[in-house]
Amino acid sequence: MEAPVTESDPIYDVLPGRHMALLRRQLGKIAQSSHALLLTGESGVGKSHLAHAVHKAGPRADEEFMEISCAAIPATLLESELFGYCKGAFSGATSNKPGLLELADGGTVFLDEIGDMPLELQPKLLLFLQNQTYYPVGGREQKKVNVRLVAATNQGLKQAMLKGRFREDLYYRLNVFEIEMPPLRERREEIPGLALKFLREEFGGDEAIGGLSFSNEALDALLNYDWPGNIRELRNVMLRVATLVEPRSKVLPEHMPKLRNQNTAEQYPADLAGKTLRELEELALRAALDFTNGKKAESAAILGVSEKTVYNLCKRYGIDG
Repeated sequence: MEAPVTESDPIYDVLPGRHMALLRRQLGKIAQSSHALLLTGESGVGKSHLAHAVHKAGPRADEEFMEISCAAIPATLLESELFGYCKGAFSGATSNKPGLLELADGGTVFLDEIGDMPLELQPKLLLFLQNQTYYPVGGREQKKVNVRLVAATNQGLKQAMLKGRFREDLYYRLNVFEIEMPPLRERREEIPGLALKFLREEFGGDEAIGGLSFSNEALDALLNYDWPGNIRELRNVMLRVATLVEPRSKVLPEHMPKLRNQNTAEQYPADLAGKTLRELEELALRAALDFTNGKKAESAAILGVSEKTVYNLCKRYGIDG
């Protein structure tokens, strides 16, 4: 009989909701495999945490878990970080340096934002996935390791393939198992527990948090918000709450930022009659910034302009922040 994923399992810690039971069972089985795993989903849903949980739930738990972001590192440096390099491979390479694949031999390597991996580096990763072998930068001797590869992306890789930005053969090598992480708005039953978990971490445990609880109004605000930034946004809100609320007390709406969904009718003032185009522009900008709590990128998305335009408009109208 199949053993369920229990509350002590690291996968349960990342996906605790009762509606996630089927996904937890699938991941419990996938964790025992050595095949590649592709995690997809919106930014902030917890893909990195899930990758680590899958590692901890499998037979490689006692081995290394190495993580790297393909979006944060230039192409040449990413290749060196992943595959290592040999002495003399380039200026400044005064000795051999192992890459993450070698350092994680026997364990897991997590490639975050795989959709941003440079096209010229993708064939080398494909070769590794085919036979677990690779050449360090500047090396002539092939290395072989035993590493499980987990990748994650918030992009549509099939669309990237159609645009020639991602190799089709690499996609299918990565996609032995594909798990889509649901956004937090589809897992609302997890919100109270996650919020308390983040507060507990910030205060330093159950004893420090005492009888801290949420008022009905604060809880309603958390549950009715769509959380476009997902778990990452919830964590940030709880960091603010932890700063403003006293332990062993009650979380009130004033301890939290205003949480309003983008489709809320009251997000913009209705009385626009008699205003000039410039006044309307400033009004729309201020309303968008207020709605997003000052986040320039989200405000740009609402206004249908670039983030740079929002910065320029803030400068024009003397809006700080």
